Amino acid sequence: MRNVLLVAAENSAETYAVQIVRECAAGGDFRFWGIGGDRLAACGFENVVHNRSLAVVGIIEVLAHIWRIRGIMKRVFREARRRRADAALLIDYPDFNLRLARRLSRAGIPVYYYISPTVWAWRYGRVAQLRRWVKHLFIIFPFEVPIYEKEGMPFTYTGHPLLSEVRPSTSREDFRRRHGVADGDVLLALLPGSRESEVRLLLPEIMGAVRRLGGEFRLKVFLQQAQNISAASLAPSGNGVRVLGQQQGHDLLNASDVVITTCGTSNLEAALLGAPFVAVYRVNRLTYLLGRRFLRIGLYSIVNILAGRPLAAELIQKECRAERIYQEARALLTDEARRQEMRREFRRIAGMLRQDERPAAIICRRLRSDLEGSETKNRDA
Repeated sequence: MRNVLLVAAENSAETYAVQIVRECAAGGDFRFWGIGGDRLAACGFENVVHNRSLAVVGIIEVLAHIWRIRGIMKRVFREARRRRADAALLIDYPDFNLRLARRLSRAGIPVYYYISPTVWAWRYGRVAQLRRWVKHLFIIFPFEVPIYEKEGMPFTYTGHPLLSEVRPSTSREDFRRRHGVADGDVLLALLPGSRESEVRLLLPEIMGAVRRLGGEFRLKVFLQQAQNISAASLAPSGNGVRVLGQQQGHDLLNASDVVITTCGTSNLEAALLGAPFVAVYRVNRLTYLLGRRFLRIGLYSIVNILAGRPLAAELIQKECRAERIYQEARALLTDEARRQEMRREFRRIAGMLRQDERPAAIICRRLRSDLEGSETKNRDA
């Protein structure tokens, strides 16, 4: 039985981790444990630390929790040594995972890393850390291939894991009918984030825009509540907004006319489902000023980066205010040609990310092959 530490510290990372755990379970030769959430636990994963403990974003915000985060890292590392982990699979979350990778590698535990840090956007120096501490890297975007070829980093391009994950369970028409969205109604979907700090900063501005839109359109407004977000955090949404759980998120996006969403994985989910969106983001001002110094590109949304141009509006920091969100959402709602152009480009992006084999299958095959090879060498020695 292969004993593998897995770290899925964020909501999107857990989505991808569930795919891997299920895929590897088919062979009956893996036991995964580490940092995860409720969805992983439902797959038989052992949560040594629940990932809600690491739901922090931003330089200043992380500093405020630094001792607790360091304590979690020490605990996970001690467990890896105590359990004699055969390998570690770390997913995204680079500020934490690259530090953990260094400790694990020095202790002789081979590290596999899934979802490359965004070195193409900022902090290119992380490539050197990957090359030093990571045995094998799994990347999901085609434009990352030449970077790691040039750097001589062992890697595999898997394609994007969302392609197999993003599937509505019901049709657009059925969803709208079931939720009382009549002909002539505008279904507006709100995705304010998967971290409490994101929701706290974004939701009041989003709701300011919604109130203005409500004066011009017959709105039906739905808000997706991410797994680790408390009901109290959603209080600014008021009584006129219907809150849906994360499990209904793809159905909601598929049925929406326009989406207002935080920058992140949700942008790509919206694009894969053909939902025109406005991307918003705001962090602590000092966090933004410190981070901006390291930026290499001028785009924030991964959909715009893949498109090579500002296809969807990005309202970042000072631009992320109710008036601007209202303007951009209204522009989408009143311009059918623009919405159609976005959908055409979304289809092209989906084609760019497609692979012949599911990413989870590629990763499990690599882990199994490498660990079998290590066992053979140990026996021969």
